Amino acid sequence: MSDYYDLFLAVDLPPDLPEPALLELRWLLGQEERPTELKSADWESWGGPWQAFAGGSASHSFGGADVSLLVRAVDRPDPDGGEPWALTVRTCVHEDDFGVTMDVVEWLLRHATTQGWAGFVRDSALDRVQHLVCHEGGFDLVDVRPAGERPRRPPSARP
Repeated sequence: MSDYYDLFLAVDLPPDLPEPALLELRWLLGQEERPTELKSADWESWGGPWQAFAGGSASHSFGGADVSLLVRAVDRPDPDGGEPWALTVRTCVHEDDFGVTMDVVEWLLRHATTQGWAGFVRDSALDRVQHLVCHEGGFDLVDVRPAGERPRRPPSARP
C-alpha cells in the first residue's frame, strides 16, 4: 500500500505576478493550456509534467475533495491599492510525486506575499501533520504535537 500526503495551501500572491508565472500557475491548477516553458520544477527528471494542483474530484485517500481556486482578493487591497491573487489548494499527493510537488510548492512560495502559516502536510502512513510556514528565505515544515505534550528531548539532553 502506498503512502499519500494531504497538502493544503492558502497564500496570497502579488497583484503584479509576472505573466509567465501566472500562466504556469493557472496550468498547474488545471485552468490553462500548458505553457511552452515550465519553471516550477525539473519535470523531466520525474517523467514529465502534470497539473499538480488541479482539483475537482474526491480525494483519493482523505475525506473531502481536492480543490483549487485562484481569485483576486478584491476586499483586501494591498497598500498601493492593487488586488492580490488569493490561492487555495487542497490536493492528495502520492508518495512517488511528493518530491516534485514540494519543488512546485517552493516555486510558488517564492512568489507568495504570505508570511507565517501557509498550510499543512498530512502523511497517511504516519498520521503526522506538519505546518507549512513561509518566511523570507523560503519555507519550513514544522511538526505538530498534541496540545499539552512536551517536546521530546534526546537522551543526551536529559538531566
